[in-house]
Amino acid sequence: MSKLFLELVTNEGIAFSGQVDKVTAKGGLGEFTILPSHADFMSTLLSGNLVVTAEGEPKKYSLTGGFVEVSDNKVTVLADSIE
Repeated sequence: MSKLFLELVTNEGIAFSGQVDKVTAKGGLGEFTILPSHADFMSTLLSGNLVVTAEGEPKKYSLTGGFVEVSDNKVTVLADSIE
C-alpha cells in the first residue's frame, strides 16, 4: 500500500516526520482527508485536531491554525503550535 511522507513543523522545529497512511484536518471549507496520490494543493488549517493514521492506528495532534501543502505524496503542515 502506498504511503504519504508527513512533516509537522512549528517555529520550534519538527514535531513529527515519517510515513503515514492518511492525514485528516480541518480547513476553511470543512474537514478533509489526504490519502496517497492526492492531488497537489495548499490550504489554511483551522485550530483543532489533526488526525494522523499510521499502520492503522490514528493519533490526534492539537494544532493552533496553520497551513498544509501536499505535493508528490509529501504532506507538510506548518503550525504555530502542535501538541
